[in-house]
Amino acid sequence: MSSLKKRFLIVDDDPENNMLSKMVLKRILGEVEITDFVEPEAGLEYIESQFAKEAEGEKIVLFLDINMPTMSGWEFLDKFAAMVHTIIEQFCIYILSSSVDPRDIQRANENPLVAGIIEKPLDRKTLFEMFA
Repeated sequence: MSSLKKRFLIVDDDPENNMLSKMVLKRILGEVEITDFVEPEAGLEYIESQFAKEAEGEKIVLFLDINMPTMSGWEFLDKFAAMVHTIIEQFCIYILSSSVDPRDIQRANENPLVAGIIEKPLDRKTLFEMFA
């Protein structure tokens, strides 16, 4: 793995899953910077305010849930896609969901912003595959 610090954003309405994901990321990857949001709208606001300038270093990995009460992951992706290119290019987005609906999997695979779909919970094997 690179010597650059790994940066992660988690957008999921389930605080327990966010805590578990943060624990796994820290345990496996060591020094990481993780910001999480239980409200997708707050995640979008944070992205727009914090990443408006050009990218520096590695991409930020964004783990995004699909099924959230105020805004779905698909709606989040639509709003994210409307952001300026300098913001979009800083992120590598993975759907992190408990959904096994084939339509969700197909939709994720067809979305050019989505690097992959991961079934909850995030685990060691998945991280090793992502960062091999």
